[in-house]
Amino acid sequence: MLARRPARILHAPWNIGGNPVGLSRAERELGFRSDVVVLEQHPFGYQADIDLDIAGIINKETDRRRFRFVLKAALRYDVFHFNFGQTIVQSLHEGRLRTEVPWLKRLGKTVLATFQGDDARPPEANPFAGYDEAGLAEQRVFQAQRRDLMLRYADRVFFLNPDLRQWLPGAEFRPYASFDPRSVEPSPLPGNPELVVAHAPSARSQKGSAEVVEAVAALRDEGVAVRLDLIEGVPRTEVLKRTHRADVVVDQLSIGWYGGYAVEAMSLARPVLCNIKEEDPSDNPFGDDLPIVRTTTATVRNDLRAILLDDERRERVAMEGREFAERVHDPRRVAQANLAGLVKMPAAGAAVP
Repeated sequence: MLARRPARILHAPWNIGGNPVGLSRAERELGFRSDVVVLEQHPFGYQADIDLDIAGIINKETDRRRFRFVLKAALRYDVFHFNFGQTIVQSLHEGRLRTEVPWLKRLGKTVLATFQGDDARPPEANPFAGYDEAGLAEQRVFQAQRRDLMLRYADRVFFLNPDLRQWLPGAEFRPYASFDPRSVEPSPLPGNPELVVAHAPSARSQKGSAEVVEAVAALRDEGVAVRLDLIEGVPRTEVLKRTHRADVVVDQLSIGWYGGYAVEAMSLARPVLCNIKEEDPSDNPFGDDLPIVRTTTATVRNDLRAILLDDERRERVAMEGREFAERVHDPRRVAQANLAGLVKMPAAGAAVP
């Protein structure tokens, strides 16, 4: 365990869903030095401290930039937290994956890894992913090796979606740390004369968006005073503003677990509907404590109707969601759980070095 100054932590090389930067900012609050490096900026505008701006560029110069950065980082940081199953330096040698991870371990660095979805989930396990041939080829070459690498060398491996446990033996489930509930104030439901259902798909095919659109249209045809706010292609600040004006939120209908958008909606005290797989107790680590209204592509119309026509239920689910987000999705708690026993926790109120 590191026992000198507070540990210096680097998250790399992708800021998927804002989870790395959420953890990083929480670690700073705890008194650590923590930064996020990315190979390129996230299209949704999640913050990063260092942008190498080399994603998709493979040549000798970018290879040198990767190596130079890792060499400097090894002098500056104590903990390396890799996200989406990937590293900064990677290559194939006779079909075998080569990365900086074994070298970092030989230097005595602490290595953590977080898997977030299709980085660990084989393509055949997610028929909604919509891989093209290039994406499938990359998964065939790299995916299993990336999983095996982290399981072999990392001090701890985490996953954010419960189904990933079957491909990551020995890894630990963690709640999303992508959004700090304390950053927003919950407010009463707006009670719009025409109730607003918000849906913010990052990828329509994976979120069951067609069924959401169809369900709201069908309810309107029934005479229910409701409209759909389909939130796409706007900055995260705009997503939050529009979600704040909603009466109900639908997260996703396909994957079987909720996403970061559901955490944002719960933090705003908005009731959330989502497909939650619960065939086995391990499918849902929170059990009945999870205050999300269960729905599916087959039942979303009826489930939406039921909550739209029940003011008291909407308010109850909204308040339960806010409490759950504060308790479970506090990034500081997740960061502490990640690091406990590996590094010394800074004294309360310690300045970031």
